[in-house]
Amino acid sequence: MANVLQRVFRNMRQSNLRRQSLSVGISRRDFTRYISTSRLVSASKHYPRLSPQEVSQVLRQNETVIKISGGEEVNWSSDEGSTSSYSVVAVDSNQLASNSPIEDKLSAARCLHTTGYLFGVFDGHGGPECSQVVAKRLFDYIAASLVPRAELRRLVSEWESGIRVPLTQVFNDPSHFVSGLQEIYEASLLNYCHTLLTTVTQDFSMEEALIGAFKQLDEDISREVQENQDSEMLEPLLRVALSGSVACVAHIDGPHLHIANTGDCGAVMGVQLQDVIGGWRALRLTNDHSWENSAEVNRVLSEHPPSEGDTVIKDQRLLGLLMPFRAFGDFRFKWDRDVQVDIIEQYVGPGNIIRNCLTPPYLTCVPEVTYHRLRPFDRFMIMGSDGLWESMSAVDCITLVGEYMSGRQTLQPVRFPRQAVTLGEVSQLLDQRQRGLSLKPVDTNAATHLIRYALGGSDTGLDHGRLSHSLTLRPEVRRYFRDDISIHVVFFDANFLRVCSVEI
Repeated sequence: MANVLQRVFRNMRQSNLRRQSLSVGISRRDFTRYISTSRLVSASKHYPRLSPQEVSQVLRQNETVIKISGGEEVNWSSDEGSTSSYSVVAVDSNQLASNSPIEDKLSAARCLHTTGYLFGVFDGHGGPECSQVVAKRLFDYIAASLVPRAELRRLVSEWESGIRVPLTQVFNDPSHFVSGLQEIYEASLLNYCHTLLTTVTQDFSMEEALIGAFKQLDEDISREVQENQDSEMLEPLLRVALSGSVACVAHIDGPHLHIANTGDCGAVMGVQLQDVIGGWRALRLTNDHSWENSAEVNRVLSEHPPSEGDTVIKDQRLLGLLMPFRAFGDFRFKWDRDVQVDIIEQYVGPGNIIRNCLTPPYLTCVPEVTYHRLRPFDRFMIMGSDGLWESMSAVDCITLVGEYMSGRQTLQPVRFPRQAVTLGEVSQLLDQRQRGLSLKPVDTNAATHLIRYALGGSDTGLDHGRLSHSLTLRPEVRRYFRDDISIHVVFFDANFLRVCSVEI
């Protein structure tokens, strides 16, 4: 087991080495231009150049589409046709790996006992274990915290009588935990449900529910290791606890959008400008929890004695080691020294305890929760891991998806609103479609469209040579150019939101 767990720390060191060039304030794109002249790239020059068809085949390998509003075709013009019964009409998702195996995870689910939907992006570090586990468990914790107490009491009663009633319907993820872990994880979830039933709350708070679910899952990951030290399940449990994951989760219920963000994934809203033809505005919904966020730096420093001021944040990392200042797992930054000696030193070996870990915890999983009421001109939301945001700005991403929507509109028949329209409105609609012809996208998935430009975008447009080169880099070189990229693009129904705004 020690050999397996040593790999966790090796992966963590490699991840820090890969990010070291970015810690001095330069972008991954600038670093790519620099390193492209080095000997690292020369080792991959013998790889054949991919054709456009081969590039598309690679990019589309992991793409998925979720249709929510009755499964009808997405209305890309967003002002045509009938109103759906929900604010979200579809979600385009995709991933492109840099690490092997990929350390990112995408999740999407419907809450079965309430009316909300959940979408999440999880970015692991030090290995894929923590991100994979958190992505599969967190939504159930959130869903449980949202169920009315009388209904939750009924569900718990059925569960304890042998009937496991699911809390969520997960999309596009058929994987399951192995039996031993499944039993441990379900016992922890059931205990959390009991805690919710015995907790007295005056008024429901969505922010408190999200924070409570995040904290409880992280505490359970720690407790499960400490309670199973004599179990054969200790190795996989410890691998989850010693690796880490940041998370960005969106809960959408009608016009109500809540974002819970821990770490450096992020979400941006694409807002269509009404006074500028084809104009878009990027509305940031999250903040990164890293050294670039001065409020976050002050928070971390304030939680530890002034005598540790030079070591708490060193080389723009937590204790000189970890880039994100909030994350699940990473219990080397959370356990006190006695627990670290008892677990890490005993099962992984000496030398893996952090030397400057004097007043833990230094790391928290507590998310920053923001609320946004969706408006008729909020057309879509992009959720992405930092592999996307390191490659392109939020404004560029929003503009690309906005142009993509205009281009997709030309692929569908013209639909006019049900009410009477003037000749001027007809002319305006046809002009929009004519402009969209020049924007007709290669991809039918907006997340794939973003990944294509993240890898192949240049100052003059899409560069196929650069895109092909990025996709044929050796795995040991690829990590220096880009991180794993994972994206949800959530599309909203403008007519539904317009009705909601009238009802306010």
